[in-house]
Amino acid sequence: MPKSRRAKVVPLTKVKAKGREHKDELISQIHEALESYDSVYTFSIDNLRTNILQQVREDRRDDSRLFLGNNKVMMVALGRDEEESAQPNLWKLSKFLTGLSGLLFTNMPKKEAKEYFASVGGTVFARAGSTATVDFTVPAGPLAQFPHNMYEHLSKLGLPLKLNKGVINVTADTTVCKEGDELTTEAAQILKLFGIQSAEMKLRLTALWSDGAARKLVA
Repeated sequence: MPKSRRAKVVPLTKVKAKGREHKDELISQIHEALESYDSVYTFSIDNLRTNILQQVREDRRDDSRLFLGNNKVMMVALGRDEEESAQPNLWKLSKFLTGLSGLLFTNMPKKEAKEYFASVGGTVFARAGSTATVDFTVPAGPLAQFPHNMYEHLSKLGLPLKLNKGVINVTADTTVCKEGDELTTEAAQILKLFGIQSAEMKLRLTALWSDGAARKLVA
């Protein structure tokens, strides 16, 4: 009989050390970026999708660098008050790092940065927990777009179904969500299956530091 393998025990101090290492690395990278770019923006993101953000990084790799990380760690990197500030007045950006936020270091002219990031995003599939922006009802009748082997999956999502000659049929009009509802896991999956993109990813520049001055940006 083979010997059972014991789970590897990792000392808590080692876990904490790795966490500290990661934070220090982020702070170091932000300080390095300060030496390479003219302007620093804070930004907020609605309905983040990593593929879109990755495309932004690819598009702007020659003139910009984006950071998404722990807000408190990014605040430490900038400086939480005047005494800690990595550059004059840079600490004033820290208060804008709330919710899902990040830092943009760039050499883009201000007008170009504003126009480019206003164009970032687009409609995406909503996720569970987000707020429904549309009313959506699946009407009674055949679902010819779905193969019969989808019957069980669709049924588990709460749709009242029956099979008729191998075709899935909805037996009654079924309200999936109404505008303003918090989307359940099932509702989000149904919207995706029916191709309903009801959320929008947006990236908003919220504040700017440049030439030693910081200011809030008007939406």
